Amino acid sequence: MLTIASAYSKFILSGEHFVVDGTPSVVIPGTCFSTQISLLDTAESSLSVQCVFDCEQPELQDRISEYESFADKLIRRAAGILGIQLNGCGLRCIIKSMIPPGQGAGSSSALCQVIMEAMLKHFLADDFHPNYLKWFGTLLENTWHGPVSGIDNAAIAYRRMLFYQRNSRPEPIVPGCPLFFVVGTAGPRQGINPYQSIRWLRENHSLQYASYRKVMTDNARKLAESIRIANLLGIGECMNESHELFNAIGIVPDSINKAVQKAKSLGALGARMTGAGGGGFVIACVPVNIIESLQIAWRELGLRNIRTLQFGLETLG
Repeated sequence: MLTIASAYSKFILSGEHFVVDGTPSVVIPGTCFSTQISLLDTAESSLSVQCVFDCEQPELQDRISEYESFADKLIRRAAGILGIQLNGCGLRCIIKSMIPPGQGAGSSSALCQVIMEAMLKHFLADDFHPNYLKWFGTLLENTWHGPVSGIDNAAIAYRRMLFYQRNSRPEPIVPGCPLFFVVGTAGPRQGINPYQSIRWLRENHSLQYASYRKVMTDNARKLAESIRIANLLGIGECMNESHELFNAIGIVPDSINKAVQKAKSLGALGARMTGAGGGGFVIACVPVNIIESLQIAWRELGLRNIRTLQFGLETLG
């Protein structure tokens, strides 16, 4: 028996880092990047895992063995959660990932989500509701990283643009007009994890943290509404405001700021750092006529894995 499952990456447009504490956020599925898993029954009596990276970062090949070991442990944990006995079971797992790990695009969440979906379908049943898949994917990630907000898993399981708040039902956002986003990565972040900086702020400067959180809460709500009513100016303002908030906290790498400024100079509606993990990605909401020029400019700045995302195209019909 062969079972195949896939999961997209994710990009947060507002609210990351604060979402863990219940702040609302806006997130989109990163349909330009995906992780695919194939489970195949074999005549062997053990589990074998093979991983392949398919992205513009050849140095990731040096991490293949690390990634395979990580995936092997996650598969065994997933089996334990689901009550599946793998001892003596011949199972070959092939994972192909286009999502650069450790750069804030949700690579570990996508891996947890796709492993759970594949295991559920291979051993238990063919079809599950997104709520069910999201719950199991979050559960697996919780056993590995500790408690997570679940925003990555929601975007990956629903494959929709969402207004998300922890412990609440995700709300789909239907864009009022076509929206185009360009994303690219400057590579793994070299400094401290952004979330660690914000947690330190929360623990040591509570009033300042509360002020920033209020700004981000208002930002996420305004952004969601702007997307729904096709307020392009509002979308750009919200993306720019949230980026400047991160600059005020001091968690934006110079390479990302340069990419943001370049996008604005070319006519982007708004641009910002995105990524709760490494913070290595930048995303810009752009008019369709500047997509190609922005891709070229970002590549000249050294960004890689540059892709375009499209939402709301159904409004054209």
